[in-house]
Amino acid sequence: MLIVRWLEKVNEAVSLFVWGPPMIVLFLGAGVFFTFVTRGLQVRRLGEILLSPFRKKEGRGGLSAFSAVSGALAGTLGIGNIVGVAGAILAGGPGAVFWMAASAFFCMILKFAETALAVRYRTKSPDGETIGGPMYYMRDRLGLRLCPALFCILCILTALFGTGSVTQVGTVAHAVEDTFSCGGLWVGAACALAIALMTGGGAGRLGRVFAVLTPVMSAAFLAASLGVIVQGAHRLPQALADIVRGAFTPYAAAGGIGTYTVLAALRSGISRGVFSNEAGMGSSPIIHAASDNTPLRQGMCGAFEVFFDTVVMAGVTALAILTSGAPLSSPSATSLTTAAFIPVFGRASGTVLTVMLAVFAVSSVPCWYFYGEKCVEYLAPASRWARRAYRTLFLVLTTLSPLVPLGGLWHLADSLNGLMALPNLAAVLLLWREVGDIANNTNWKQFKNKIG
Repeated sequence: MLIVRWLEKVNEAVSLFVWGPPMIVLFLGAGVFFTFVTRGLQVRRLGEILLSPFRKKEGRGGLSAFSAVSGALAGTLGIGNIVGVAGAILAGGPGAVFWMAASAFFCMILKFAETALAVRYRTKSPDGETIGGPMYYMRDRLGLRLCPALFCILCILTALFGTGSVTQVGTVAHAVEDTFSCGGLWVGAACALAIALMTGGGAGRLGRVFAVLTPVMSAAFLAASLGVIVQGAHRLPQALADIVRGAFTPYAAAGGIGTYTVLAALRSGISRGVFSNEAGMGSSPIIHAASDNTPLRQGMCGAFEVFFDTVVMAGVTALAILTSGAPLSSPSATSLTTAAFIPVFGRASGTVLTVMLAVFAVSSVPCWYFYGEKCVEYLAPASRWARRAYRTLFLVLTTLSPLVPLGGLWHLADSLNGLMALPNLAAVLLLWREVGDIANNTNWKQFKNKIG
């Protein structure tokens, strides 16, 4: 027990260090820089960005823009949009919501940059499959060897132990166990079986599944959250005022016990925002690269992904929590979110939340499996044994994840997310001229005419 507690403290310290002021400055600075490089693309072409997933496919054989975005959103619309938002509010107060939304503004252009580069430098696997991602523009454009390998190792670790498997399935398993008194291992085994079935056909099968699953689960969650906001509409002005005030001034915690500092709001908002939309991490460009669209068009799909994930989904979740009347002194993020749904679902709110968590996790985890698998293929392109070993380990960890204590999982996920972003952000910044070329040298009239 002492060793476990020591490891949890070390993990928490690493998370605080990784998401300290330097990382915050790096993310915001990179976002500001690319906003200037692309001449404010996320503002001046917001209409095209919002319509980008619904454009006609340009080529043949690859994923459509809608399928690629659905797959990428399936990877980001997970526990971070539900429990993660509540965790940010508990750690940083209502002001964390402001910084989450502010970071999304700049994360849109970061996601555009990394997605566009991934599409520009994609290639073909020995099996003829279109593949791409940060490791390829690091290798083929920058001529690097160590950074692509480091990125792939961190991505595999994140898929196995962070955002991908253990954190999400473990959270769901504990919620199911508490709500339905069901054994956690049965939940883990059921998730592993679903993942095995969904990941057997590569990007094509994932794209087809998520093109149906993602819109349905998003609509259901938005409807539930909007119902909470409507019920607490009289609290909406105060909630918005608390969000703005808490972002720039210390905010008194519930019951007068302690105070949320501005730095806590800033750190919690940005780290949870990145956990939610994965901008700068280099993960979702791996599935975007499977699309047959141009770098510009698929880059805009990446920007849309951040907008929908963080501004729409996470924003609605935050407003539902703050307008529900649920006390911010809740012992955990899950209990806070459960309390937020009580005005609409009553005693069944725990059951409704658990089902939502399960559906989001079952859609998110297979996408992360895909990311890790592509990184394994990059490190060992001719080794079927390596892919089989990764698949076996992923499914075993998914099954056993309910046995892992939840205490340090979120800090571990934050740490891996931040570490994974470092080599990717460095590469994207080095390729800033190409990002500007993709964003600015375009016939916009022709682009708009192709929307349909």
